[in-house]
Amino acid sequence: MMSALLCLLFAAAPAGNASVLERVSEDVLQRVTTAGLEGPVGLTVEAKDAAFSRAVATVVCGRLTRARLSCEVLEAAPSNVIALAKQRELSTVVRLSLSTDATTVFVKGDALETWVNFWAGEQPTRGPRATAIGLSYELDGEIAALTGVPLTPTPAPAIPLELKLTSLARWNTAPVALAAGDLDGDKRAELAVLLNEELVILSPEAKVVARFDLSSAPQASATPREPFGAIAIVQAPPRVIAWSGRRARAEVLVLAGSTLKAVGAQDTIPLDVVTARLEPGLNRFLPDVLLLGQRARFPTGLQATSSRGGVTLLVWPDGTGTVTRASGPLGRMLDVGCGSALADVDKDGLPELLVSTARTAGDADELRLLTLQAAEALAANAQSTRSTTPSWQATLKGRVIVMSGADLDGDGGEEFVFGTWLSDGTGELWVARRVVP
Repeated sequence: MMSALLCLLFAAAPAGNASVLERVSEDVLQRVTTAGLEGPVGLTVEAKDAAFSRAVATVVCGRLTRARLSCEVLEAAPSNVIALAKQRELSTVVRLSLSTDATTVFVKGDALETWVNFWAGEQPTRGPRATAIGLSYELDGEIAALTGVPLTPTPAPAIPLELKLTSLARWNTAPVALAAGDLDGDKRAELAVLLNEELVILSPEAKVVARFDLSSAPQASATPREPFGAIAIVQAPPRVIAWSGRRARAEVLVLAGSTLKAVGAQDTIPLDVVTARLEPGLNRFLPDVLLLGQRARFPTGLQATSSRGGVTLLVWPDGTGTVTRASGPLGRMLDVGCGSALADVDKDGLPELLVSTARTAGDADELRLLTLQAAEALAANAQSTRSTTPSWQATLKGRVIVMSGADLDGDGGEEFVFGTWLSDGTGELWVARRVVP
């Protein structure tokens, strides 16, 4: 004997090329016949959209009729439909409620007999047969048009991350600081490079736009053994802040045509979300900083930093690195060189991380491209960046000592620009662009 409510069933994956309307009608017919219910059938359908309700009622009733279960659409509230069906001598009532979200169509309701057999005496020989209906389907174009719900496109398969290296410039000295930003309003990033104490502004094609000598500023109380410095390109209005490690303060400069003009000096430099000061005599920044405008003190002075899309990379002098979001640092990755940075190369809103090694000697360096998720997992478990399979990697001559993300093409996606220090004392500027098939 059938129970009053058999079970709650959910539709599985789409069958063949049938539309959602066709599948609803077939599934409702299956529930009715499996429960042993007979015709004629009264059908009521509730939905937010009248066109959707009428379409389902028409298709379902038509399918029941073709299966020799004559069907009639009843215009009545669900609570009154049974009484109306009895008046019209309908043996079965099917009540459906329809709803959709951005991806799914939901069909809920029941099917039940309208009469009870009292032939055997005062007690019924059996109760009314019934079954619950619970169905769900992936939204298709037909239902999307009926309901006005935008059809979410199927996500395209992920394209592997691969970079192509191109040399931009070579110098007889190593680049000691690097920054990128739009200085002329054309939506493409210019590059600012510090060579010893000369600041050079390059176009996106690496042509020299302007130069400025920083050596006229007052000397620092102590100078680092190796060249060091920092550059920031800030907006509103566009300007360059450049600080040589041999100088006590940073110069504030504006670009006018092919000339850099000094408009002031300051003793801090904004490096994305971190505002810091150079530590005299050392290749790093003092641990007391402003972090997102709030005073903070790091355990030690940082060596490099990069921020993109609410994510910040901090590189420490011991060859470790921290990737942090708003929740704060969760741990440190091992083997992160100062020539490392964040950039959104695939334009998905989440930056990728390109890391150099932490080695301080040798004639070769290795670059490894990590997704943000991979980098956070390494930091959480204090693992080396060389302990995971990168999205891309390359080995090149020299040591990578500076790096920045830059939108050189103005297309909204970024490239990695980095500088190397070769064993003969010369330097080279490179760009790593994403390869899209």
